[in-house]
Amino acid sequence: MSGTLTRARQQTEVGEGLAVGCLVAGVHAISAAGALDAALVGALASWPWAARYPAVRRTPRLDDVLRRSAGRRSSHIARWSPSGGVFVPQLCDDEWDLAAACAKIEEATAVPARRWLELSEVFVQGLDETLVWRGRPIDPLEVL
Repeated sequence: MSGTLTRARQQTEVGEGLAVGCLVAGVHAISAAGALDAALVGALASWPWAARYPAVRRTPRLDDVLRRSAGRRSSHIARWSPSGGVFVPQLCDDEWDLAAACAKIEEATAVPARRWLELSEVFVQGLDETLVWRGRPIDPLEVL
């Protein structure tokens, strides 16, 4: 994509990228009670692609991004589904596997999938471990 992204598009891309990255990292859900904004600010501070998302960096209301994710019509790759006080990352198409989602997120955002994985890992590290539900991470070599 060329040009400046709207605030809504920036939020959509960050939400989708984090969802795909978290799925690859084996994250099944994160608590809505977590310090989501602080974790995102910390993750964006060292992420090389952060300049692409200035609206998200300035006011990282990630709770809003995640809460609205499931209903966003512009989300085509992945979303966050709110369920019982947690946010669950999900792929939008039941036919896709993570490799397909990684290819799609790269195509849609022009940000390499491995960079979304890196952002997601730093984001999750910024949360209290008791507020993150994990499974077995996927070997990035299998999907990236």
